[in-house]
Amino acid sequence: MAGLRLELDDGGLADRLDELRRFAVETVVRRTVNEMAEDLRATTPRDTGGLVNSLRQEAHGGEGVVGYEAEHAPHVEYGHRQNVGQYVPRLGKALKAPYVEGQHFLREEARAAQRVFARNIEETLGGMV
Repeated sequence: MAGLRLELDDGGLADRLDELRRFAVETVVRRTVNEMAEDLRATTPRDTGGLVNSLRQEAHGGEGVVGYEAEHAPHVEYGHRQNVGQYVPRLGKALKAPYVEGQHFLREEARAAQRVFARNIEETLGGMV
């Protein structure tokens, strides 16, 4: 019995589709990172500007990072202990509370970013699927 063989050539279509998919994912990540940074700039207190001015963002490929580079950023995010009664010249008063609660700017923004990321995927890829 003779065999029958059929070869189909997609003309590079699969490679082009993979490239388009990577570009779409990179676009969604970049867009989400930009939105997160804008939201953090808008919600971060500007007491001295040190925290908001240390906000950095970057997106490469399918990954993105948003965060604060200020040395005191973790203390603002997670909270910190302090010495009750210690006089702080910059504040012009003595410390009263033994613990200062964290503001959780990044945690809240990360939660919101999950919804934003899903929305951005739908808007960007919705017509492609």
